[in-house]
Amino acid sequence: MPMYYFHLYDDVPLTDDSGTELIDLAEARNHAAGVARELTFQSPSFMQEAWSKWTMRVHDGDGTELFSLEMSDFQAGNHHP
Repeated sequence: MPMYYFHLYDDVPLTDDSGTELIDLAEARNHAAGVARELTFQSPSFMQEAWSKWTMRVHDGDGTELFSLEMSDFQAGNHHP
């Protein structure tokens, strides 16, 4: 199964060095949305910055960016993409 890496970006990137094995890109999108919902539900901010300033970028095992999500889209009260 392919590996996917879910990195968080603000002024300083937080890289996912371990990655997650998932069946395909559709499953990676579902996983990313679930992680984003969980993170934003647990706290209104991360590292003292509001989620509105954070982006999750998902890369494959070769380092190619496949898609990105604005974390603010997953905060309570917002509609999910």
